[in-house]
Amino acid sequence: MAISCGKCGRQYDVTLFEFGRTISCACGMRVGFEHKLVLPKTGAIKFFADVNVARLVRWLRAIGIDTWWEDAISDADLVRRAIRENRFVLTLDKRLVKEWRTDNVVLLTSEKSLEQFAQVVEHFKLKLPARFFTRCLVCNSVLRRASATEIAANAPPRVRENHELFYYCPNCEKIYWEGSHTKRMQAAIEDVFNLSAAASTEKSGNNFS
Repeated sequence: MAISCGKCGRQYDVTLFEFGRTISCACGMRVGFEHKLVLPKTGAIKFFADVNVARLVRWLRAIGIDTWWEDAISDADLVRRAIRENRFVLTLDKRLVKEWRTDNVVLLTSEKSLEQFAQVVEHFKLKLPARFFTRCLVCNSVLRRASATEIAANAPPRVRENHELFYYCPNCEKIYWEGSHTKRMQAAIEDVFNLSAAASTEKSGNNFS
C-alpha cells in the first residue's frame, strides 16, 4: 500500500508513516496521515513530557497525574512510546508537531513551568484533586503513608518531632511531609485552578450575552 504526495503525486510506502510520522517530499510538501490516539474508556489521563518542558513534570505529579519524561530520547521514540502507553505528549517543539501528525501531541507556548501547567489544566479541563502529592515528584511512583518510626533513618530529627504524617516513595525512597514548600506549591496549584474556573465561567457567560 502506498501514500501519494498531494502536490506532485510521488508515492511512498505506507510503513514509513507509522505512529503519525510525516516526511518531506522532494517537491517541498509534507506527506503523511494523522494518527488517532485510541484511549481506554476507563483510566486516568497520562502524559509524556518532552525534555523542553521537564520542569512542568513536578506540577502534574503534584496533582497525582502519571507523568513521565526522559532526558535523552529521540522525537520518534517519544511519540511511539507515548502512543503505546496511551499518553499525551507535551512539548514546546514546533518541529515535532509538524513532523508527527498525531492527535496525542500538544504544543505548549510558555517557557515558564507554572504557565505551562495552567495551559495543560485549561486544554484538558483538569479537575482539582481531592488530595495533593500522591505521587513522587522525583520518579513518578505512587507514594505510601509512613510513620515517623518507619522513616526515622531518613528524616532529620526536628522533622520527626514536628510532624506526624509522612509519605514515602517505595522506589527512590524520598520522604515527603507537609512543610512550607508543599504549602506554597499547593497554593500556586489552587490559584491556577481558580483562574481556569473563572475563565470558563466568563466564557459561558459570554455565550449567553
